[in-house]
Amino acid sequence: MRLDVQKVLLQVKDEVIRRGGAFAEDTMNGSITTGAFPHWVATVPPVKVQPSYALADLLAPDDRAFIESAYLAILRRRPDAEGMRVNLEQLRLGRMSKIEILGMLRWSQEGLARGVHVDGLLIPYTVHKWKRKPYIGALLRWAMAVAQISQHAERTRRLEAAHAAETHELGRVLNTLSRQVQMRLLRLEESGFDRDRENSDRVEEVAAELADLRVAFDKLQVHIQAELGDLRDQLHELRHPKVLNLDAMYVAFEEKFRGPAELIRARATPYIDIMREAGAGSEAAPVVDLGSGRGDWLEILREHGLAARGVDSNGVFVGLCQLRGLDVVQGDVMDVLRAMPDASAGGITGMHIAEHLPLDVLVEMIDECMRVLQPGGVLALETPNPENPWVSSLWFWLDPTHRNPLPPQTLEWMVEARGFEAVRIERWTVARDVGAPAFVPADVPGAESMNVLIGQTHAAPDYAIVARKPR
Repeated sequence: MRLDVQKVLLQVKDEVIRRGGAFAEDTMNGSITTGAFPHWVATVPPVKVQPSYALADLLAPDDRAFIESAYLAILRRRPDAEGMRVNLEQLRLGRMSKIEILGMLRWSQEGLARGVHVDGLLIPYTVHKWKRKPYIGALLRWAMAVAQISQHAERTRRLEAAHAAETHELGRVLNTLSRQVQMRLLRLEESGFDRDRENSDRVEEVAAELADLRVAFDKLQVHIQAELGDLRDQLHELRHPKVLNLDAMYVAFEEKFRGPAELIRARATPYIDIMREAGAGSEAAPVVDLGSGRGDWLEILREHGLAARGVDSNGVFVGLCQLRGLDVVQGDVMDVLRAMPDASAGGITGMHIAEHLPLDVLVEMIDECMRVLQPGGVLALETPNPENPWVSSLWFWLDPTHRNPLPPQTLEWMVEARGFEAVRIERWTVARDVGAPAFVPADVPGAESMNVLIGQTHAAPDYAIVARKPR
C-alpha cells in the first residue's frame, strides 16, 4: 500500500501550525537556518574549573546544572550516575540545600584530597548542619528566617529576572524550531516529493523523518512546560515564604509565660491520686496525655511508676520529650485518638487543650476518649477558669492560640451529655498564687459589697472536669 505523500505533508504542516501558530510578524524578519535544530541553553553559564571559588559562583546554577558544576568545581570530575541521581533527588525534594550538597562534597574524603577552596562555605554549611538538630535546630531555623526577611525582596527580584530570561530563551528556541519545521515542509512540497509516486522507498523515508520531527516537537513542548512549572513553583515559594517556625515560637512563648517546670509539676501532682483511684497507669491500662507540651506531667507519672504516653503536634516539644526518654509521638491529637483501639487506655488527660479547640472538634475529642477508655477509665480535662475575672479578662488572652474561655458548668454539662458519669468540677488552687487583694475588714463601710468583688479575684485560676466511663 503506497503512502499519499501530499496527504502526509499537509497533515504534518497543519499539526505544526496548530501547535506553534503561523509565522509571527516579529520572527519573519530573522533568517532561518537549514542546519541542525536549535537547542535550549541555560542563561546561567556553566562554572569553569579554577583554583578557588566564591560561594555565590557555585550557587548560581540550578537543578542538574548545579550538581554538575559542583562536582566539576570541587571534585574536578563529572558526577557519576548514582551521585547525580541521589543529589538531584535530595535537592528537588527539598531534603538538602545547595549549601549542604556543596559542603558534603567539599569535606568528603575525595573533596579533602582535592583541597579546592570555596570562600564563604564553611560557616553556612556548619549552620545548616546545626539546623537539623532537634530543638536547637528549630530555633535556629526560626532565627535565620527572621534574619533573611530583609533580603527577600532582592532575592525575589533576581529570581524573577532569571525566570524571565529562561522563559524568553525557551520561547525563542520553540519559535525557531517551529519556523524550521515549516520551512522544511514547504521545501519538501516545492521539491516535488509529493508528486513522486513511483519511488515508494523515498516516500516512506520522508514520512519517517516527518514523524520524528513531530515526536521531537512534542518532547520539546513537554520539557518547556515542565521547566515553566518548576519556575512558577519556585517563584511562588519566594513570594509566599514560611518565615516563622511557629513550633519554636510557641515553645519560647511557653517558657516566657507559663512558668518554670517545677511550678507546673507541683500543679499536676494532685492528678496522681485521680489516676490511681481509677486503676490507670498499668501497661494494660496506660495514661494517655493529649497535648503533652514539655512533658512535665508525663515525667511525674513515670516517677510514680505509672505507665504513660503522650502526643503533641509541636515538633519542638516532641523533641524535648524524647530527649528526656518520654514516650511521645508527634501528630494531630484527633488523628492519634482515632487510630487507637477501643478500650485501650485506663486514663486520658488533657492539660489546657480544650480551650484551643473548636466546638465540633472538642465534642468529637470527648467522644473518642469515651471509645478509647476502658470501662471505669478516667478523663481529666484542665482549662483556665473564667470565674476568676483576672483570668477571663487578661490571663486567658495572653495565649494567642486560645479560642474562648469555657465556664466550668458548660464543660461539665458537655462531658456528661456525651455519656460520662460521676462528672465533677475540681477548682485548683494548688501552686497557683493569684496575688488577689485581701478582704476588707467587716467594720469598713461598704465592706460587704467590696468583699463580694474581691472574693471573685480569689477564685481558682484553673479547674478540671474529672469523669468516669461507665462500667
